[in-house]
Amino acid sequence: MDVFTFGETMIRLSPPDGLRIETAGRFEAAVGGSESNVAVALARLGKRAMWFSHLPDHPLGGYVANTLRGYGVDVSAVRFVPGERMGMYYLESGTPPRPARVWYDRAGSAASKMQPDDLPFDRIKAARWLHLTGITPALSASCAATIRAALEFARANNIRTSFDVNYRALLWSPSNAAAACALLCEMADVVFVAKRDALNLFGEESAEKLRAVWGGTVVVTRGADGAEGCDGAETAQVPALPVTMVDRLGAGDALAAGVICKLLEDAPLVEALRFGCASAALKLTIRGDLAIYSRAEVEALVVSGTGAILR
Repeated sequence: MDVFTFGETMIRLSPPDGLRIETAGRFEAAVGGSESNVAVALARLGKRAMWFSHLPDHPLGGYVANTLRGYGVDVSAVRFVPGERMGMYYLESGTPPRPARVWYDRAGSAASKMQPDDLPFDRIKAARWLHLTGITPALSASCAATIRAALEFARANNIRTSFDVNYRALLWSPSNAAAACALLCEMADVVFVAKRDALNLFGEESAEKLRAVWGGTVVVTRGADGAEGCDGAETAQVPALPVTMVDRLGAGDALAAGVICKLLEDAPLVEALRFGCASAALKLTIRGDLAIYSRAEVEALVVSGTGAILR
């Protein structure tokens, strides 16, 4: 296994574009969760990715597992728990001046009840990389303990790790998130953090300065301004690629997947950042949370720096 990851994946329900939720006569269903988004993107890039979580033992849980399996993600370690509920979220798309909005219906979900002892440590030990996010510790105290246990196990077994801060204001306050995530950032080999989250939680947006606090490698994503990374040996800045956006959700996960993919191949940081930014650009053109692209498409975009189609 190349990458092991775990966290909550939800079912996304969205009215057709231009409709408000309160007037929608139908909803489109999709699957979305930061960690599983990364797993799908990595699988599409040719890596062996495994995603773990708790899912309810009913058709909604099966829908999530089947969807991820269909895109090449190993879900054989997932636990199906009877009597539990599926996390859901509702997305209402928007165009300026009306922003897109999200509503969660995830409290008390099966995934939020994960405990450290639930982790398949044998599967983690078989992986080359462990990827986690700051969404998981926000779900419950037991999830916070579980993510710490996973990071401690990975460090003890020389497994490379990454942590995406991925702050969710609907789940916890900036002060609580900063206190919990700071320790996890120090434990991880690679940290991903959006510029807005870096400023709001830690009061700093420089990858170099954040690395001085956390160590390892720090990647600060800057939206339309690309990404900046620092690994101690070099500090690199890569611009974003021009794109006509269709769906912004999952772009940060695609960027993380692209960077992880190249770091697994021992590529220089600047090359990993370019690959990550190209991955994010392609994701922005795809509806839904999942980055359904090929490695050839990402590589062609890196080479061309434009939206050229590979032939």
